[in-house]
Amino acid sequence: MALQLYQVFSQTFFSVYKSKQKLPQIIIKPNSRFYPSINCTNKNNGSHENIPLPVYQPTIWTHNFIEALDVNFPINSMVEMKELEKKGMELNFDFDNGDLSILQLLEQIDDIERLGLDYRFQNDIRRALNIIASVNENNIGHEEKEGSLHAASLRFRLLRKHGYNVSQDFLLRFKDSHGGFMRCLMTDVKGLLSLYEASYLSFEYESDLHEAKLFATKHLLKLKCQAFEAREDINHALELPLYRTMLRLQARWYIDAYSKRKDANMLLLELATSDYNMVQSEFKKELQEVSKWWKNIGLASKLSFVRDRLVECFFWSVGVIFEPQYKSCRVELTKVYAVKRWDINAVKHMPEYLQLCFRTLYNTIIEIGSKTSIAQGEDIIPVLVKVWGELLEAFLLEAKWTHNKYIPTLQEYMDNAWRSVSGVVILTHGYFLINKEFKKDIVENMEKYNDLLKWSSIVFRLCNDLGTSSDEIARGKTANAISCYMHESGVCEKVARTYIKTLIDQAWREMIKARVACSQELTDPFIDMAINLSRISHCVYQHGDGHGAPDARAKERVLYVILDSIPIKDN
Repeated sequence: MALQLYQVFSQTFFSVYKSKQKLPQIIIKPNSRFYPSINCTNKNNGSHENIPLPVYQPTIWTHNFIEALDVNFPINSMVEMKELEKKGMELNFDFDNGDLSILQLLEQIDDIERLGLDYRFQNDIRRALNIIASVNENNIGHEEKEGSLHAASLRFRLLRKHGYNVSQDFLLRFKDSHGGFMRCLMTDVKGLLSLYEASYLSFEYESDLHEAKLFATKHLLKLKCQAFEAREDINHALELPLYRTMLRLQARWYIDAYSKRKDANMLLLELATSDYNMVQSEFKKELQEVSKWWKNIGLASKLSFVRDRLVECFFWSVGVIFEPQYKSCRVELTKVYAVKRWDINAVKHMPEYLQLCFRTLYNTIIEIGSKTSIAQGEDIIPVLVKVWGELLEAFLLEAKWTHNKYIPTLQEYMDNAWRSVSGVVILTHGYFLINKEFKKDIVENMEKYNDLLKWSSIVFRLCNDLGTSSDEIARGKTANAISCYMHESGVCEKVARTYIKTLIDQAWREMIKARVACSQELTDPFIDMAINLSRISHCVYQHGDGHGAPDARAKERVLYVILDSIPIKDN
């Protein structure tokens, strides 16, 4: 039972660190569909021995398969990569000398980021955006020259994405005297695509951007049947907006799409292709490393309630932080994902294995904490203990709800569920794994990111519930966002799912606001990690439970991102 799990953990760990600080709580905004809650409890206080044990499909990625992967990046490819890197350093990011217009510079930055190369050009991109932001604030003439809907929307999206404080007022130039968008924009495919992508970086109160999203979506849906050349771009955008897409999947898709463009910069294309394959070869080495660890601890072979999803766990880690310099972070985060992936309700059937579960958990926390503490010169294990303790407390509450057949209100559920989804645990480990410099006050340094932790975890939780709710209800779990809203509001599942998607949109807007609030930390990789956790959540759960019950789509994602390199075309 979850109670046993919690007691074992708390006796071992919880006395080490008990912080008085609490992370912020989510507030679900009520709407007209909310009704007074109905509390359903099990008055018979009966056993839930009749709850079926979950049966998880075996992994298709065996240890032997992973060990046999070719992890070597060809020597000739490495030589070519070095030459491309030298040429890449000569890329022009200045428009002062007249070689590039502001729009051309914005488009170059956008291409670099979509191709997955932005980590190579961070300083250049930052300098260019600083100049673009200042020019458009102080020189209206420049802005008018770049006054197309595409240019204005692209400028807004890139600056907002990178944490600059920019206004939605750029939209006013594209409205008519009645306050609606100009009719001439209805067939501007390029402008509509840029407007659509920009609208997904809005704050909650930015009504013009919300209107822009509806306008762009409506007319893109009409145009995708007419604009043959842009059909692939339109379909890709409408499936999931750029800002919410997993970065490596986006890079893989865009490399292929970019190669078909007549105006493609061949240097960027060749560099992106070689870089993708080189980074992928590093992923394979890391996967082999964690596969050996997973085999040695033996959880999957000894405990039937453990989901053997090591490759999927590694895929999550790649989604959270892919840059090659963060190898150790990916490896350790994969371990965190893996050791938390047991089914709490099933443990009661095998109480003799509780010690094995927590010996593994204990060893993993101590190993990660010790490595990072040595690097930073300060003991971070108490902080890790705290977040794991809060995670298990959240597990315990959910187990009680299931045992008592109690369906909480949506607000009550979310107050606990954004913690039980484990986003705070993952990001807390990630924070220390990527910040190796000495920190005087670890907890205080993390406080400024509380809102990012919260809203990223909320997106994670709601995406998870959309993808897994059917299977969880079948296993006897009473509480998820969909069932709670259905029970509370008296609506069908379809309506509940639509409402949960609006909550996801709200959480994204709050997360973007929190990101801009951290504008003094513009280049902090932890900010990207928090946002990337939301992106990988959309990726994994968009079409169902891509982690617990991976299907053909999930297999294809692993192949694209980790295993299958991009073929190099002969010149």
